[in-house]
Amino acid sequence: MLLSGFTSPRRLALLAVVVFVLAIIFLQTSSYSEYLPKYDIPGLSSSKNGEPKSSLEEDQQAPGRIETPSEEGLKVPEVEASSGSRSAISTATTDSQGGGYGWRIDATGATTSETVAQTSTELPTHSPSPSHSIAHIPAISNTTSDAPAPLPHESYESVQLKVQELIKDWKPPPTSDHWPPYDGYHDKDYDPNRWEGFSWNNDFYLNNGIRKLREEADVAPQPYMPYPAYNSPAWQSEWRGQYVPCEGARGKLLNDSDEDIVKAFPALPSDFPAVAVGDANATGIDLNHCFDRYNRFGPYGYGQVERGFVDNWQRPVVKPDWAGVHWGQLQDRCLVANKERYAPAARQPVELAPGKDLPKDDDKTVPRTVDDERASETSQPKYHARTAVLIRTWEGYDYTDNDLQAIRALITELSLLSGGEYQVFLFVNIKDKNADIFNNQKVYDDILKLNVPRELQGIAILWNERICEEWYPKVGDWQVYWHQFMPLQWFSKTHPEFDFVWNWETDARYTGNHYYLLEAVAGFAKKTPRKYLWERNQRFYFPAAHGSYSDWRDDTDRTIERGMREGTVTPVWGPQPYSPAAQKPIGPAPPEAMKDDQFQWGVGEEADLITLQPIWSPTNTAWTFRDKIWNYVSGVRPHFTQEDPLDEELHHPEFANVPRRTYINTLSRFSKRQLHAQHIENSAGRAMQAEMWPATVALQHGLKAVYAPHPIWLDRLWPSWYLDAIFNSDAGKPAQWGQQADSVYNHDREHNFGGWSWYYQSSFPSALYRRWLGWSNWGDGSPLEGVAGKSFEEGGVIADLGDPEKPGGVQVGGGGRMCLPPMLLHPVKKVRE
Repeated sequence: MLLSGFTSPRRLALLAVVVFVLAIIFLQTSSYSEYLPKYDIPGLSSSKNGEPKSSLEEDQQAPGRIETPSEEGLKVPEVEASSGSRSAISTATTDSQGGGYGWRIDATGATTSETVAQTSTELPTHSPSPSHSIAHIPAISNTTSDAPAPLPHESYESVQLKVQELIKDWKPPPTSDHWPPYDGYHDKDYDPNRWEGFSWNNDFYLNNGIRKLREEADVAPQPYMPYPAYNSPAWQSEWRGQYVPCEGARGKLLNDSDEDIVKAFPALPSDFPAVAVGDANATGIDLNHCFDRYNRFGPYGYGQVERGFVDNWQRPVVKPDWAGVHWGQLQDRCLVANKERYAPAARQPVELAPGKDLPKDDDKTVPRTVDDERASETSQPKYHARTAVLIRTWEGYDYTDNDLQAIRALITELSLLSGGEYQVFLFVNIKDKNADIFNNQKVYDDILKLNVPRELQGIAILWNERICEEWYPKVGDWQVYWHQFMPLQWFSKTHPEFDFVWNWETDARYTGNHYYLLEAVAGFAKKTPRKYLWERNQRFYFPAAHGSYSDWRDDTDRTIERGMREGTVTPVWGPQPYSPAAQKPIGPAPPEAMKDDQFQWGVGEEADLITLQPIWSPTNTAWTFRDKIWNYVSGVRPHFTQEDPLDEELHHPEFANVPRRTYINTLSRFSKRQLHAQHIENSAGRAMQAEMWPATVALQHGLKAVYAPHPIWLDRLWPSWYLDAIFNSDAGKPAQWGQQADSVYNHDREHNFGGWSWYYQSSFPSALYRRWLGWSNWGDGSPLEGVAGKSFEEGGVIADLGDPEKPGGVQVGGGGRMCLPPMLLHPVKKVRE
């Protein structure tokens, strides 16, 4: 009856079109939109060129290469000049769905242990509220929606069959002196050497060069100042005091000295390789600029003694006598000029030789965190936290010119340009623990002058293992090799003005701005919720295998819930003391049951521990140091001798019941509360191997530990599925990434990290860094071994890259000096030509 007026075919067709369009409009705005094909309806699509791609579309696309910067990427724009800054870090823009980098609260309810069985196909989406948005981190959407479609998962058995096929299809070189041995895996179901047979990723070099970049993108180096808009109305509404510009190495205020400021090109070389591990947008790191060696290190002395024209670089007129620069005084004066920005106890110049005495009653008092201090402030604005950066060095260390340039960059970018938010120290281990450096000033001064370059003596803090032995006698061993963080605890206790401490290694290099990096990962950690945090910390994110970061995050949480159903994982929720009777956690108890929390607890809370590699449990792995445990079982600890320096046979069945976590590489950030908890445990005699210690203490005491997935590149072209299968191996147990018998951290399997830009045993960081500096690199076995320098940069070379279609080789280089995006590289040792 109702359709009687629409009996003609033309009218029925018109009606069908109208109904279809209305249905699409309804579904596009409903929670079902995630599961539908994407239609581009003019005037309704939320993205520039239609709807954002679905996760399935992203999965099916090969990982693209980074071209010129996206208009939607993270920018470091010029801003109006103020007395505080030339420019500011902007918040990255995102799509209408929030870009996938925040957690969105699901108003429909949580799906944890009690409800997950009823909603097995759903996953809560997670988000802090907008008030918790952090600078340098992409904006967070308030949009609520159902969970996106899950990523496709092959069965464990299917993946293992593919692994067997791949490793059996490779014939390793006939070399007998290789570790792991090439001939040791013929009868094994894995081969940690297989990646060496993958094709080299030569795109780091093929089209690189600032001259080519200038020709293709029409760009020139520009001052790079990724700092907050100091003294702006928005900044003043949040922070106390006034930002005051500080003096730099050339004797000028840094806001008036272009020669002290790093410059960058606002583009990347064409076809530069995509990030293989981690995510720049999620962690708030800028990949829209690149740096050549002169504009990166020229302000800090690079090229100062050279003569002649250098393309796209303006040589500083003022050439400091670097040995006469007093970095300690510069940092102290900068702090005093900006003292109103900091709490009264954090305004005084630092004592470099505080002695061995433990501050009175300090071992009984849980320090107030920066969050505690801010919570006690009744209104904005608030005091800014202060962070110490301890560069770990030692007696007899040979400082190269590049070491000194990197340290000058750390001081200028972190401390002087921020107005004292950071302070950089050289933390020098004196190997002779009997050297009387604490009671005899002459001994102290003689050792200082003998071991530390003159320009750095004003930032050097000397220590030896005697401190550790006197502070923690019950442990029974105090070797820095095993207990690297005992001296950090001494520093924190004797320098309580610092809310945070970064443990920095001399063989780490960052091609970008240090302030931007550390603020970005801190912001990422602060916005991260505690729910499923320990479990997410275990898993690598590989964009080529997992799609967008939000796809990976949601899939990770979904896998955790599957593990809960199957009994392979019980998520951490609150402190995990090894013995409730013997250990009193200092961290907070959860505010509610995990099933009631909608990824809100922990959002806006500063992290107590920030790591740059995953945090995982070694209990069921064959990781070499998993049983280096002191006194968690009464009377059981390692005993090292000349005959057995590692106490290889140490084991106790009770170790399986000790909650513990590990992360590889000790470059990480500690809160004052984290170091206090470690101090409590060491005072009681409990300890573990250095890389197992901080995360274990955080776990047991209920502190917030976050792995920040910063960008990492690989020197080979790995199949994406194999990358995921090896580094996120789980022995077929959901949410057990890297924690079972097939763990990539096992001694031989760890060789898989050999081509990463960030891993302690990789050769790739040094090779890339040396070529960036214009030096040849030998010993990496690549097709470009020995290729570098002016001939490579200016004229280019013909190199055989193993391409059967180009048997005569291809031209590499010739585009000028290499330009790299901000890359954190480690290890880069003994940097000299």
